[in-house]
Amino acid sequence: MTEKDYSSYFEQPEFKDVLARYEAMTNSGEKFYFDPEQLTDIAEYYATRNRENDAEKVIEYALAMHPGSTDPLIFRARTYMLRGDLDTAYLVAESIPDQADREVTFLYAELMLNEERFDDARQLLVQTLLADETSPREYALTVQDIVELYLDYNYTHEAALLAEATLNRAQREGWKPRIRLMVQSLAAECLRNDGQFMAASVELNMMLDEEPYNLNHWLNLGNVYNQMERFNDAIDAFDYALAINPECLDALFAKGHSYALLENEEKALQLYRTCLERGYDKALACYTCGVMETALELYAEAIPHLTYAHNVYGDQSIYSFSICFNLALAYIETGDMKRAAECYFRATQIDPNDDGLADLLGRMDK
Repeated sequence: MTEKDYSSYFEQPEFKDVLARYEAMTNSGEKFYFDPEQLTDIAEYYATRNRENDAEKVIEYALAMHPGSTDPLIFRARTYMLRGDLDTAYLVAESIPDQADREVTFLYAELMLNEERFDDARQLLVQTLLADETSPREYALTVQDIVELYLDYNYTHEAALLAEATLNRAQREGWKPRIRLMVQSLAAECLRNDGQFMAASVELNMMLDEEPYNLNHWLNLGNVYNQMERFNDAIDAFDYALAINPECLDALFAKGHSYALLENEEKALQLYRTCLERGYDKALACYTCGVMETALELYAEAIPHLTYAHNVYGDQSIYSFSICFNLALAYIETGDMKRAAECYFRATQIDPNDDGLADLLGRMDK
């Protein structure tokens, strides 16, 4: 499951119920039953919120309740991998009883990609795992997972080549339209990640000729148009998506991003606030609201939004510098110089070379 997929899943009632049950258990000291997949999902939730100790406690509980379970052990191996301890990560991977499990194969491939052993990872995934897939549907789904892994490690060109080859096979062998369009969507996403925005937009428009009411195609096209700096075309695409599903918060949020790129902060903030009110990813919506509020000099309103975002993302996220920078500015303008200095210092630790830091320091010294 990708990070975006998890973000959406964490907002679902079924996950919230499981999380509430687990946290009630930890508060009461009672022992409740959870399956290993549920516990691993909780660990992923804590990890995305920089609560590594809590995530590790969940995994310990999962392995105490389900010794040798695949999902918790994969999570533990990936934790060591992300810490840079590949030797221990391999030891944990090798301890998994079911070495033939598909997800274990992906774990070994990811460990190889961490070592920049792309050819070995490709051998394992494409020439071994993918070669065993016989049905078009299973083949396409495995390609999708391989491509997502390649993109996670910035092998964008290799991902595009695999998706294109699969699309050519789908067209040559006459795969069912639903499966072919899934592969075509994947190919468009790869072209987008490879910086081939025009080619991606061509693919998406061809797909919309076949499926004019496909919500995801309109969302993807809008995102491509944003990257092409065709912001008004992007807004039109998101409006089509909203016409199909007026409750689609992904479209509403992305439309806000288009207005932010057009430097229409008022309209962007209006849409971001609507997303926040309707239950969109709270940390991300708080971050975008806070940035727009800072730009509009609504500093008192920006501070709680940015503070919430920082509590979730910490100092390791792609958003962390912007959060700390904008918080420092908001605190300066509201006269809280102590907190401003703290946020300024955190920003310098994240990106000491950012050109805006000198101006921020100048504001603090006034």
